[in-house]
Amino acid sequence: MGVIPRRLRGYLLGRAVVLTALLALVVGFGQGGGATSPMPTDRFFAVAAASLAFSLVAALGAGHAPVALGARVQVGWDLACATALVYLSGGAFSPFATLYPLGIIGGAILLGRREALLAATAASLAYGALVNLQLYGVLRPPGALVGAHEAAAKFLPHLSFHVGAFFALAVLAGSLAEELRRTGARLEEAEAEVLDLEHLQASVLASLGSGLVAVDRRGREVFHNRAAEELLGRAGVPLAAGTDLSGAFDLAAGERREVTVGAGPLTLGYSVSPLWDRGGRRRGSILICQDLTDVKQLEANLRRADRLAAVGRLAAGLAHEVRNPLASLSGSVEVLRQGPEAGEEAQVLFGIVLRETERLNRLVTNFLHYARPDRAESAPFGLAELVDETSFFFQQGEGRSGFRVVNRVPPDLVLTADRSQVEQLLLNLFRNSIEASPEGVTATVEGETAPGAVRVTVRDDGPGMLPEVAAHAFEPFFSRRPGGTGLGLATVHGIIENHGGTVVLEAAPGAGVALHFRFPAPVGEPQG
Repeated sequence: MGVIPRRLRGYLLGRAVVLTALLALVVGFGQGGGATSPMPTDRFFAVAAASLAFSLVAALGAGHAPVALGARVQVGWDLACATALVYLSGGAFSPFATLYPLGIIGGAILLGRREALLAATAASLAYGALVNLQLYGVLRPPGALVGAHEAAAKFLPHLSFHVGAFFALAVLAGSLAEELRRTGARLEEAEAEVLDLEHLQASVLASLGSGLVAVDRRGREVFHNRAAEELLGRAGVPLAAGTDLSGAFDLAAGERREVTVGAGPLTLGYSVSPLWDRGGRRRGSILICQDLTDVKQLEANLRRADRLAAVGRLAAGLAHEVRNPLASLSGSVEVLRQGPEAGEEAQVLFGIVLRETERLNRLVTNFLHYARPDRAESAPFGLAELVDETSFFFQQGEGRSGFRVVNRVPPDLVLTADRSQVEQLLLNLFRNSIEASPEGVTATVEGETAPGAVRVTVRDDGPGMLPEVAAHAFEPFFSRRPGGTGLGLATVHGIIENHGGTVVLEAAPGAGVALHFRFPAPVGEPQG
């Protein structure tokens, strides 16, 4: 069955109630024997049953036929049934003439003022024809609930009264129906606006980037948006109906606060505002939170950049104050070492001085590379060739004992970067590997092209790193190795940042160390 319009459904229900009441009335009259000329109740029941059956058929078919057509057929049927019942119950003076107004009201409710006037006209014509035919003896009603014979002079006033009442009722009911229709239209518009506002509110809350949670006065969740569910879920605070948030957040706080939660951990910034009801009474709080983890990391990077800037300002002065005396000291010791008066013990001491002078010079050099890196002058070069050259050079000096390099970079791989800085990067990594494994270590260099970048991986099979060491590996002057400067990986990090790339450290105790570099490809240069 289709959807029945509310007005037609109400009208069909009302006429079913009226017909049921009429049947009860007829049964009562039939049992009481109050009529002078008993009305043929069998015909009355037939008409009433047909009208009820028609209502049922109309209700079943209303959803499949045009509403206006179904309403007109229903009103026409009701006027015809009213005429039949009036005829069966005495004609002109039948009390069932009051059924005509029901059809007129139905026309007004279902179709409007114009149809109500048409229904009043049809009712007047039907009732007028019945009265005139009865007056001139053409029709003889089979029974009556009132006196069977009335003076002919009473027919015309009786007919005029009913016709006037029909049209007056049509005008009044039509006006009320039109006003009701306008009110209903305004109500539907208001309902549509309310639904649109509710949808807009739900969309805004769902699209809000910040997490929003409403809690009651006990701190238990009553509402949350999608961002809050995702954010707090990652923080290890899964939201559900009635979740108590008072343990994770200070719900009494008014100013902005921060809290670190989860195993990640995540740093959440949040603010709490009171939630009021219509009566101005506080019913809970509104919690708004954001993920500040990346912001905190950026702040740490900025603080490190500030420290580096201060260190850079000292670097130039340090170079002149330390490197020049070191060169003079090294040269003087070398001259003394070659003198004839230098004995075996002096040669040992001179060697120690030269070695430590070289170490101090390397420390200053690394410090300058880290604190004030040269601007990257990028140019294309073969990465595999550079790896071979750097490893050969390194193996002739610091790596001559127990150091081995496996070059797995494709021979045709071209990297666009500052060649000298990439060489310095590789040397620092090789030096770190051999210092961590003086008994011997193998370093493997791999490379591949990727969309918009070149990926380079340098790994070794040394002792690896503890997690607490790996967390600070790129910080300057951080070293757990005796004699270490803590500038090797810090310089590596500065070089890759100088190229606009990224580096990821992968390390575990006993599993070696791997550093994954991503060098961005120059604009317009195809990669991958």
